[in-house]
Amino acid sequence: MICAQARPYPFAPFVALAIGALCCMPAPARSEAALSTSGYVEYSHVFGDIYNGVTTDDGELLGGSYTIKGRANYGSLSAVLSYRRDLSNSQVNATTSTGQPGTLLTFPAGSIVVPQFVAADAQFEARLEYRLQQVPVYLGAAYSNATNNYGFPALHAFGVGLEVQPNSRRELSPYGSFFYFPNQTGVYPLANPNNPASGSVTESLRANELELGLSYAVPRTQLNIVAGYQQTTNVSRIGSFNFVLDGPFLGVGYRIR
Repeated sequence: MICAQARPYPFAPFVALAIGALCCMPAPARSEAALSTSGYVEYSHVFGDIYNGVTTDDGELLGGSYTIKGRANYGSLSAVLSYRRDLSNSQVNATTSTGQPGTLLTFPAGSIVVPQFVAADAQFEARLEYRLQQVPVYLGAAYSNATNNYGFPALHAFGVGLEVQPNSRRELSPYGSFFYFPNQTGVYPLANPNNPASGSVTESLRANELELGLSYAVPRTQLNIVAGYQQTTNVSRIGSFNFVLDGPFLGVGYRIR
């Protein structure tokens, strides 16, 4: 099992308060609840820190880290697709066999040293949500698939959560979401990459995803400027490994209808 210093999830006490405050926004009029359709796409550049087992505890995200989202609404139903890509430099904490700066990759039953590299983490997520009748809050179910380029498991999970979607036609509109994935799993093909007979090992984690933001509708256009804060925390259910990603984002959205 990978062992790393666990980082706390400092915003957990504020999640309920933040979502609750957003829920105080007035619910849309009944006429808005007709079976109308609308669409929205968004691109955001992400900043902040990442810890993924190969960076330092406060590894900085590199340029080329971004999130793409698409949303389609039909009456009280909403389908949301998102893709996130994060780049960071692996830490230098070892020396390769040729004497070059290297990164120690720790697996459940062994470790290897590789030359320093750019770590790429990616996550695809699909959500299906239903808006409640009296408040502008969506209840949602989600599927997440997270991958990387350094040999750690691809992680799959189903989760549930709440979302307050932005009203992209209002000049200013706050929004936020919190999703919980109770059992995020993946498999190491080899417990020890130095031993082909070491067999596979399953990794299991709990994951929390928090997002808080503000949307600004650019007058006389179909564009929105968005800014906010995201945090993802993945905590091992059977070990001490944490994956933490947090920081601000800034982006632009386009209203299709």
